Amino acid sequence: MLVEHTLFGVVDKVAEAIDLLQQHEPPEGYYVCFSGGKDSVTVLDLVKRAGVKYEAWHHIMTIEPPELMKFIYKEYPEVQHNHPNTTMHKLIARFGYPPLRKARFCCRFLKQSHGVGRFKVTGVRAEESAKRRLRQKLEKDWESESYILNLIFDWTEAEVWEYIHKFNIKYCSLYDEGKKRIGCVFCPFMRPAEKAENLLRYPQFVRYFITACERGIKNKHARGKPTLYQTGAEMFYNWLAYSGGTKKSEPPMDNLFDLKGEN
Repeated sequence: MLVEHTLFGVVDKVAEAIDLLQQHEPPEGYYVCFSGGKDSVTVLDLVKRAGVKYEAWHHIMTIEPPELMKFIYKEYPEVQHNHPNTTMHKLIARFGYPPLRKARFCCRFLKQSHGVGRFKVTGVRAEESAKRRLRQKLEKDWESESYILNLIFDWTEAEVWEYIHKFNIKYCSLYDEGKKRIGCVFCPFMRPAEKAENLLRYPQFVRYFITACERGIKNKHARGKPTLYQTGAEMFYNWLAYSGGTKKSEPPMDNLFDLKGEN
């Protein structure tokens, strides 16, 4: 519950979030990281209620579900869109394989390099994963010299939905279809059932990944280097067959930890 009566008094998570935003407001305003997911729409609404200065930015990954992109453009026209200098297709062709859990070059090149030096506000929650539980509500990213406020870090998923329904906040329709989280199509952390569903739902992305894998194979052949796969389809479906975060195993790939890629 967002409002709880404890032995130490009333705990109001909404009031706490708003107070936190008002206490730490930077002169230039917050840099709100907006993905269009349920956590993002909650955070953006809290920022608006706090009455603080802000800019909301969506960092395009180039493989978002079309439903999500349409939702953001329609319901959140104030959100600014950061178009990357490259695409997932080009990155796969460059590295020679799709992104892996142990080598997620997609986030590095398409997402994490933005908002340098700004005070960022995110919807990261501890409940989402063991790795995220190790983070803190207020952090300092020393590499980018940015402060990060994970505004709803201690909120549960139920509390996020409680907030959304209480204040009648617009959210993406994919949640009403049973989606728990909304992210990139064929994200390496996606559950097998979701990957199987996306195979049928987004044939355009299947072609996108296969042609990118084919380019990666051709690039290696052109440099006289061996490859584990002979076709883009073989690489793609082998990559897709792995569990997506529930096991430590990864599909065999060339240069697995070469995060610099090859030109």
